[in-house]
Amino acid sequence: MEKGFISPQPAQHATRSRYRQRLLTVALGLCTFIGYRVWSDSWMHCGHSGIKTSTVASGIAWSTCPDVTEFDCAYLSVPLDYTNPLPNETVSLALRRLPATAPIKERLGSLLTNPGGPGGSGTNSVVRSGPAMNIILKGRYDIVSWDPRAVNMTTPSLDCFPTDWDEYIQDLKRSQLGMPHEVRRAASLGGGSAEDAELYYFERVDSYSRSVWESCKKNGNEKMLSAVTSAFTARDMKSILEALGEEDRGMVYWGFSYGTMLGATFTAMFPELAHRILLDGVSNAVSFTTDIYKHGWIGTEDTNKVWQGFLTACAEAGPDGCALAHPQSTAKEIEGRIDALADKLITSPLPVPFTGLNSGIVAASDITAAIFSSMYKPAIWPKLAKALAAAEKGDGAPLADLNGFSDIAAMTRPTSMLDNIFNRHMGTLGGVVPSAAITCSDTDPSTMLSKPDAEDFMDYSRELEKRSVTGARWAQAIPGKCRFWNVTAREAYRGPWTVEDGFKKTKHPVLFLGNTADPVTPLISARTMSKNFGNESASLLIQDGFGHCSPAHPSLCTAHALQDFFFEGKLPEYGTVCKSDPGQLFPVEGAKEALLESLSGEDKELMRAMQMWAESF
Repeated sequence: MEKGFISPQPAQHATRSRYRQRLLTVALGLCTFIGYRVWSDSWMHCGHSGIKTSTVASGIAWSTCPDVTEFDCAYLSVPLDYTNPLPNETVSLALRRLPATAPIKERLGSLLTNPGGPGGSGTNSVVRSGPAMNIILKGRYDIVSWDPRAVNMTTPSLDCFPTDWDEYIQDLKRSQLGMPHEVRRAASLGGGSAEDAELYYFERVDSYSRSVWESCKKNGNEKMLSAVTSAFTARDMKSILEALGEEDRGMVYWGFSYGTMLGATFTAMFPELAHRILLDGVSNAVSFTTDIYKHGWIGTEDTNKVWQGFLTACAEAGPDGCALAHPQSTAKEIEGRIDALADKLITSPLPVPFTGLNSGIVAASDITAAIFSSMYKPAIWPKLAKALAAAEKGDGAPLADLNGFSDIAAMTRPTSMLDNIFNRHMGTLGGVVPSAAITCSDTDPSTMLSKPDAEDFMDYSRELEKRSVTGARWAQAIPGKCRFWNVTAREAYRGPWTVEDGFKKTKHPVLFLGNTADPVTPLISARTMSKNFGNESASLLIQDGFGHCSPAHPSLCTAHALQDFFFEGKLPEYGTVCKSDPGQLFPVEGAKEALLESLSGEDKELMRAMQMWAESF
């Protein structure tokens, strides 16, 4: 689940009050923390933050988090190498918990959650998602997340770059090469060979990818680089479960995007521990682990469906709801104008004076980048439309801000990665190395290295570009970075994934959940994975809506089905469809409030929380 890298740091202090009032405040006023993201680089145990390091044997010793005091924090020591555990080689997992709020007799223990990525920070995302999840789950679970290996405050770090800023700048330079269609068009306008120009472009992209892995080879933590697979993280999940003292009950888990890959891996490795496993925005574990190129292809299955949903919803909303729409606009007319704008920007990029956050130029590739990120969540479709409408009129600033830095603090290069309230290496940017290291460690190296030449990868990128409006970007985001990975994983789980191949029956069936129009984890993946697990071990819930994972386009029907699952273990009939609630795509002023006013009691509170979550997901 590749997303943008920049966002604000968390507030450094919060005050305690009565918990129920406090939780409602967090749920309804979460904008203080929306976009909060923290990242870290290296070793550090207990510092002035007062957070203690626990072991599986001792159980987790929680302390109030120093940054957001509604939450508890802890560090858990686990083996660095589960295949050869040594007492002096450990990983310190960073955990964060939002405590249950229901009466004690109604509480059900802990629910683990992972936001995806690979490389997403659980201690970051749970600040945004936790309050909404708490309301959906009626306060009956402690909501626990963690930073997986190589991510944020879990240590040791990969150490390929001195700071996450250096890592970010490296990838920023690569992104400034633009997109293949720009290169082809510019070459043809100049009378040159589009094919030669495009090949030269991919050779430069390859050089940047090589430089990243050469940095890891030269500077990186060799032991950690070989120990970041989903298999080891699944074992970490088991260690967390045991440290919580809940192994007899089994795992309760809500995973999103790549988090579904983690959940599937955990379930395949430990089927006897699968108590309530929800996989939301399903990644195809078979292709992810056996053929990363096929995985990239599958991921683009529904991207154009989401894009057409944006265009159609914009036209239907008209000028009152969508800045791109004219009184008689159609989806085709709006798309034609966007294509014309992109074509114009190839030869005439828009200069952008400093906006307070960003400056430079807006080129055709910036339109691709904005579309790619905006397809994840319909809540920001109006912002995308406004940015494109402004660019159409010659103002590139909104598009530059949509793609670029979102907070002034994130623009400052850190002088010390230890200068933070956790007394632990931390940054404000999320780099590509953890994501790529996890992906490339999981997938079969024989297929990963099957397209070694720039020309081979150019052909693959073209296939995805024809298939999806953002296909060329997706090609670089997923398979492209693995072609030069040369670290052998200590353990990788690559099957069995099907009953026919030996997948074992789970303690309780897994619930797979997919949107009908998801830009990167298409519904076909949820269908495939649920069928692979078999009738006794899986069911499928379909949400008829847009965006990446169910929170992107809220549905009360889905929320009620999840309550039944997490509270009673009740599974919806296979293939049950829940529609996303109306009025959420390009809402006119007052539409969201009207939707809330049409509801009563718990549903009103539930929808309000989900609307806030959709904004920040």
